[in-house]
Amino acid sequence: MKAPGRLTVIYFIGLSILVFIVVLLSLSIRDIYFSAERVLETISEADKLIEIESAHKRAYVFFSIALILSFIGIFIIVAIYIRSISRPLKKISYATKKMAKGEFEDLPVSGSDEIGTLAENFNLMVRALKDKIRELEGAIQKEQYHVRTLNILNELSSFMASRLNLDEIMENLINSGKNLIKSEFSAILLIDKFSKQVSHFRSSSAITLENFNDMASDLIKEALNKGMPLKLTDPIRDPRLAAIIEGGLLLRNMLIVPIIVEGEIIGEFILANRIGAEEFTHEDEDLALMFSFQAAVAIRKAFLHEEILKLARTDGLTGLNNHRIFQEQLEVEIKRAKRYGRPLSLLMIDIDYFKKFNDTYGHQAGDSALKGLANILLKNLRNADSAARYGGEEFAVIFPETTIEGALKTAERIRNETAWHTFNLDGKEKHLTVSIGVSIFPDDAMDRESLIKAADDAMYMAKKMGRNRVITFQQYQATRSY
Repeated sequence: MKAPGRLTVIYFIGLSILVFIVVLLSLSIRDIYFSAERVLETISEADKLIEIESAHKRAYVFFSIALILSFIGIFIIVAIYIRSISRPLKKISYATKKMAKGEFEDLPVSGSDEIGTLAENFNLMVRALKDKIRELEGAIQKEQYHVRTLNILNELSSFMASRLNLDEIMENLINSGKNLIKSEFSAILLIDKFSKQVSHFRSSSAITLENFNDMASDLIKEALNKGMPLKLTDPIRDPRLAAIIEGGLLLRNMLIVPIIVEGEIIGEFILANRIGAEEFTHEDEDLALMFSFQAAVAIRKAFLHEEILKLARTDGLTGLNNHRIFQEQLEVEIKRAKRYGRPLSLLMIDIDYFKKFNDTYGHQAGDSALKGLANILLKNLRNADSAARYGGEEFAVIFPETTIEGALKTAERIRNETAWHTFNLDGKEKHLTVSIGVSIFPDDAMDRESLIKAADDAMYMAKKMGRNRVITFQQYQATRSY
């Protein structure tokens, strides 16, 4: 059976005291009444006075006792009320005010009365609110995380839509990747389609491709072979991470995801040292895959742009600059030579008897000969020099900051190497020769058209003089003067 509550006990105590006082007052009144009757009926006048005085004294005593008991009862009730009701209610009121300010504290529960039950229910409510608030905070954090993720991906998409330079795209990708998946280190490497070697590398640290390759070549190959995300979490027991650490890159954990375009892995997106966690989570992995998809689209677009630029700049057969680029580049080099007062040499090269060669052995053999000569030219040029297919079997070479002596030396080397080169045509060894004309700025001409014409005139003079030779414009002029 459940014990009565504290409020019930107080109620019964107060009621008992009230009943006791009423009974006491009733007895007092009854005693006075019956005493008065006895005085009136049975005793003398003198005794009446004594009896009346005695009745007054008893009434006084009864009333005094009743009054004292009333005060005691009231004091007890008030004390019990303050201790058992008022103070706990004030605590509950204070706790609710703190709760309104966001401060949640449990109330001490004492006893099993109504106030204790109220405090216990209040504590249950506080705990439920705490749990609900934690749940809402978690949901808000998740929502904020998703919003932040979408914002970064949206900014990345907007940036990629307006950028076509591969280096600029890779730089943005490593920075965005670090911010998106909170990491201390990020890197992107791209694989050459034919050699299967790393062709491009960019990282958030000062580490170079050579250093990273030395440290992580086996890991790179493993990730490429798997074609799936790869997580490394134990730098002590995992020899793959240990090798990178020994190379000087301090890592606690690593996540590698493939960059895939049209089913082919073109590179890897690498993250390391997750901030605020011991390892990368499955959510990080999913987000990294989503990021790598965006990266793949941007990189693919940059590759296509480079390919289009290359097609617009180069000859499709030989890979050399085309006629338009040659004209633009020669104009730029002449302006530079004028500005700095430096010489500039130009070669015009034509394959001897190429039409006969083409008609005899076919266009495929002719194409092979053109490619072969292009390779000979590239092999004999400096980084500053440039070669172009001028048209048909005619080629042009620009030599910035080169005197006539330097140009003649290279021209003779090209002529000699071409004459000795063996062109294999269906098992038959064939040889070709070239005629080369040389002109120099500013001695022979001061503008682009005149410089080209000077070299071209010298080249045709070489053909008239028997082919397979190098003639300068000055030699051409000397011959014409006779």
